[in-house]
Amino acid sequence: TPDAVIPVGTPLVAAHFVPGQYVDVCATSVGKGFQGVMRRHGMKGQPASHGVTKTHRKMGATGGGGDPGRVWPGKRMAGRMGATRVTISSLLVCRVNNRFNVIYVKGVVPGHDDVYVRVTDAKRKIHEAPPPFPTFLDDPTTSLAEEMYADKYVHMPHEASLDFPGTGDAEKK
Repeated sequence: TPDAVIPVGTPLVAAHFVPGQYVDVCATSVGKGFQGVMRRHGMKGQPASHGVTKTHRKMGATGGGGDPGRVWPGKRMAGRMGATRVTISSLLVCRVNNRFNVIYVKGVVPGHDDVYVRVTDAKRKIHEAPPPFPTFLDDPTTSLAEEMYADKYVHMPHEASLDFPGTGDAEKK
């Protein structure tokens, strides 16, 4: 829509994301090389005894002999695993650092170190606090805090982590 068009040259910063909102994270997963069917597809394998010889980690039958006389497309077999595009949906934004443009999310982010990650607003979960529309536009009259936290999801460093009643630890602080 015309009201969602961002002017050319607008910097996209971490302040677009609000602590407490949910995001979808997309990246290329870690490549694991050529793997067998037990690791790649979670197949059970053959028995360890009772006449089985050297086929303990094999996949078993691949299909019929006379009819159809071929291997069906999409048959689960050994092959390359990982290094595919993976989207993890509905991760919670716990903290945003506006000074360094860093977003802290709660959950698993796919990929290895130094991989490009695409972070978008979540499609499945509704936001508690909606993000700025169409994005955060830097305004010199307003100042942002260096750190923004989602209070109910993040433990603050200055708060006591454990409180034992009757020991007096809470009264000391």
